[in-house]
Amino acid sequence: MTARFFLTRLLQMAATLLLVSLLVYVLIGLMPGDPVDLMISGNPHMTPADAARLRAIYGLDQPLLARYGHWLMGALRGHLGYSRLYNLPVLDVIWPRFCKTALLLGAALFLTVLLAVPQGVAAARKRGTHLDTAINLFCFGGISLPDFWTGLLLTCLFAVKLGWLPAAAALGGAGFLAAAKSLILPVATLTLRNMAVYVRHLRAAMTEALSADHIRTARAKGCSPARVTWHHAFRGALAPVVTIFMLDLGTLFGGAVVVETIFSYPGMGKLLFDAVMGNDFNLALCGFLILAFFVLAANALADVAYALLDPRVTYAGEDA
Repeated sequence: MTARFFLTRLLQMAATLLLVSLLVYVLIGLMPGDPVDLMISGNPHMTPADAARLRAIYGLDQPLLARYGHWLMGALRGHLGYSRLYNLPVLDVIWPRFCKTALLLGAALFLTVLLAVPQGVAAARKRGTHLDTAINLFCFGGISLPDFWTGLLLTCLFAVKLGWLPAAAALGGAGFLAAAKSLILPVATLTLRNMAVYVRHLRAAMTEALSADHIRTARAKGCSPARVTWHHAFRGALAPVVTIFMLDLGTLFGGAVVVETIFSYPGMGKLLFDAVMGNDFNLALCGFLILAFFVLAANALADVAYALLDPRVTYAGEDA
């Protein structure tokens, strides 16, 4: 990889973030009502003169693009503004939610990879057997069930019926064991869906890799089945799995709105939903920009991973 490639990617990321900020700001600005309208609904004694004065203070009486330009100039200087809903600096609101979502979805992704890799490899090696059929049926069920239904079923069984686990996440002020127990159900909900996707893709990639010419050559030379599977075939089958993992890693910090809502989990997904519905421009905009940044960064890391996994992969500006 060349410095030209990384410089090009950085410029593309900067241009994309700028475009995302403009689109999000315009779309939120076109929604019915504004923050002052919400203040009026909460205070029926507010006069039209008070409302006009507040709109002037917050700059809401200016054209939408002019307001975006003022926000952009402030953001370039490091001033991201305050959250209207929480009356705090935007980063002070986002950071705790960011950490909670990273904990939830990071644990789900780790568990997904840990469980999906042996299942996908086993299904490919035992293709057409009862084991392969059982794994495929499990994956079909995992892909078919939506998150909200899986979460409700797990809650009814383990929280309501058996009483083993809490139905809602309890992180603030709870002890370590209580917090860990409260994470089991949301992590399991996300893992069941993601694991089915990973297993299906890894099985297909391993099936193709095991039928390659160099695999037959390795077997003819007397390599053990384990060495053929993990040393020769597995590395070649990792590219599609890396793609899915990086995409999941990029969207990780957007949170899973459905899962966070079901289990009352205070993460980024629920925060962005509340910010959009509450016309909190600064909070919604910064949240979406953080999400876009991680998606772009994950895509760049995927390109690096492709080059490490397969020396044949080259990029613009490099010799083939």
